[in-house]
Amino acid sequence: MRFLFGFLALFVWSAPVFAYIDPGSGSAIVSAIIGFFVATGMLVKTYWYKLKSLFSGGSKSQNQSDADGSNDSSGN
Repeated sequence: MRFLFGFLALFVWSAPVFAYIDPGSGSAIVSAIIGFFVATGMLVKTYWYKLKSLFSGGSKSQNQSDADGSNDSSGN
């Protein structure tokens, strides 16, 4: 709670800053933000099944089909 109050106080009592961000810098910042979200999405997509099995406790359907022999390599 104390951290939140200090963080909000930073914005309430901040002094005006006379700085200029040109359009090139602005587009670079926006591109970096978009790139971060795309990279995060690709990382999640790459490891989706590993993350899913981690939170669900493993793949139960694969283990059940192996136990009754219905998923053998001969196709029978």
